[in-house]
Amino acid sequence: MSSSAFLLLDQEPINTIGINVLEPLLKTQGLDVTTGTNILDVPEGTRLLFIETSSKDAWGKLKEQLVNLRTKCDIILFNLDENPELANRALLSGIRGVFYTTDNADVLMKGIRLLLEDQLWYRRDIMCNALNRMLQFNKDALHKLTEGDIEPVKLTKREKAIISLMSKGSKNKEIAEDLSISPHTVKTHLYSAFRKTKCRNRIELLSWAQQNIPDEIR
Repeated sequence: MSSSAFLLLDQEPINTIGINVLEPLLKTQGLDVTTGTNILDVPEGTRLLFIETSSKDAWGKLKEQLVNLRTKCDIILFNLDENPELANRALLSGIRGVFYTTDNADVLMKGIRLLLEDQLWYRRDIMCNALNRMLQFNKDALHKLTEGDIEPVKLTKREKAIISLMSKGSKNKEIAEDLSISPHTVKTHLYSAFRKTKCRNRIELLSWAQQNIPDEIR
């Protein structure tokens, strides 16, 4: 892994944290640091890309910048104001960490060291919020998979009657006589029940019926 970092600075920064604080701290960790205001200047092989994100439309500007990023690297945002939604978006988008305008040198150093260990750097509340979002998404997806997308099996009265007689040991001919229909019609209804319940044979169909419509086959 390349030991270099790039500080992408705003053309009109709100402070000098990038140059006066962040750059010296990165150098103490053995990183070669370069700076610039154009993302096209980020050199190939950069390990950590720190993007100053202090403008009002920070997320929109960030997206425009990342479209032009030509090298694969870990992205960290710095100089953020207290904007939880931006931090949440950053985490869910794969950005490795964020530093705030209120972070002092000790906080910056701790975060840099963890980032160099391939860990994330976010406040606890941001991590919890993002995790809750993902858990809710998974819960909704599971609900949709298990309930929303699966139509309940709807058997006709005739199909249920045939299954009920079959559960008592009746053969097709006997079922036909009891219901005053032909054996061929019995087979047609059974095949329809097989298709609806996704059962492959009579044993599976009876098992399905005992689990799903026990009161209707007694």
